[in-house]
Amino acid sequence: MRPSVRSAFIALLAAGLLSVLAYPLLSARPSLTLVCDIWPPYQYETEYGVDGFSVAVVSRVFEEMGIEMKPLQAFPWKRAMEILEHGHADGLFSANFTPDRALFAHFPQESLVDTPWVIWTRNSPIRSMEDLKGKRIGVVLGYSYTQEFWDFIETYCVVEQVHADFLNFRKLQLGRLDATVAELGNGLHILRMLKDETIRPHMDITVKTDGLFLIFSRRGVPEETVNDFSAHLRRFKETEAYRKLHEHYFPLPPSL
Repeated sequence: MRPSVRSAFIALLAAGLLSVLAYPLLSARPSLTLVCDIWPPYQYETEYGVDGFSVAVVSRVFEEMGIEMKPLQAFPWKRAMEILEHGHADGLFSANFTPDRALFAHFPQESLVDTPWVIWTRNSPIRSMEDLKGKRIGVVLGYSYTQEFWDFIETYCVVEQVHADFLNFRKLQLGRLDATVAELGNGLHILRMLKDETIRPHMDITVKTDGLFLIFSRRGVPEETVNDFSAHLRRFKETEAYRKLHEHYFPLPPSL
């Protein structure tokens, strides 16, 4: 074989070998490890894994971005947040913004959904925050209520903390609480589970209206990925598919 032919053959062989070696790298989709808590209808367990509104939205956006979501793991809320804070997961949902969380997590510019947190009572004459004075009110350990709300209930109310909203609704149902505060979508889901029409949300006593976010670890996820997620999510929220997901997971009762 002549030198020029031999050189061309070797170059071609080397190029082919490099393309074979590089193929898995080029074809592999980037993947992220996410964690959550169980907080229906945003995320809940089924026989096939974790499902829910937030799961569906994140999955659709990741698909558009070409990102693989590894099998989703659910933990108690405080534990899930600790896993993210210590860099053992790439992201967590569904989280409200707080300055403390922003120290270790990127918050996208776009929320998965914006939703109100309201007061719930059962067969009660409570009509305003002032009516809560002296009453037993249930909250969830680790949740991000406003400082103004905390100041009010710690000054004027008997505060009882539990680890899940469902426990507060059961205590309310049994007469062991006078009121609780909960996010609207989650509270309505719990009422459907309890089949209790005597508990109702006070839409005019709103503690806060806040966004629910997929937040990303500052240790493992570059800000460019977070910005890209925000852009894709913003576009998805303008689609009919997003509207149908919202209607499916948040059916409003006739009374609202």
